[in-house]
Amino acid sequence: MPKIFNQPYPYPQQTLFRRFLQCLLEGVFIAAFLIVFQPFGASLWQNPNKIALLSSYGIITMVAGLVVRIVLPNIFPSYFNESTWTIAKQIVATLILLALITTGNVLYSNFAFGLSFKFAAFFWMFLTVLVIGIFPISFGIAANYIYQLKKYTVPVVVRQADEVHFVEKSVIKLVAENDKDSLQISAADLLFVESSDNYATVYFLRDHHLQKELIRSSLSRLETQISDPSTVRCHRSYIINLGHVVRVSGNAQGYKFHLKTADLVVPVARKYSNLIDKLR
Repeated sequence: MPKIFNQPYPYPQQTLFRRFLQCLLEGVFIAAFLIVFQPFGASLWQNPNKIALLSSYGIITMVAGLVVRIVLPNIFPSYFNESTWTIAKQIVATLILLALITTGNVLYSNFAFGLSFKFAAFFWMFLTVLVIGIFPISFGIAANYIYQLKKYTVPVVVRQADEVHFVEKSVIKLVAENDKDSLQISAADLLFVESSDNYATVYFLRDHHLQKELIRSSLSRLETQISDPSTVRCHRSYIINLGHVVRVSGNAQGYKFHLKTADLVVPVARKYSNLIDKLR
């Protein structure tokens, strides 16, 4: 496989509501397109329910989008993993979406018009959907990849470590959900916190040696317990102490913070890209 297909690609960082909204808008667009332009001989139909029939294809598009963007990521979380998402995976996901739309369109057409299933009809329907969607989809993937790559590969010069200022004698106390287990460390020794399902792993220094401790708590809950201004949220799964960042790299997926200790790397979600300005 050409190297370009294995390049990191930005995984959609959307809430459940925004994914649903995107699928809804796509369905509305398809329905409106078919109703207004009535392509593929639809203008010749003599059916009092024409608008309802054409609108149903928009519903099929919306449902297919929900399957690809919500259902499949929950069934196959290891495949739909943000850290391993590539151009190839984005293309595969797009083809799955087109295949689902085609299958839905064929089955619905057979039901609505009393037709029997024929592989040739399925093939031509898939080809039609592919022809309509492949060019804007390919252009969109390529354009987004180039844009994100240019945006996040701009060199970032991080200020020297001796310019970092911690809150003097600041101490961070992280308390677990049971309100009994806790971890108390100096703010200057905290490296980052990583979410692990219902737990969080705290990475910190003790006598200049890397330590890890697991706490049963959500990342959001721990975030409220940290008052040090140098320690901030940088990703839905990470809180980082900016004082330990010595280098910033980037690819189409976004920035990555590199820590001096043990060559640790922490991803930065695109919506937190403004944190880079605090390191310059």
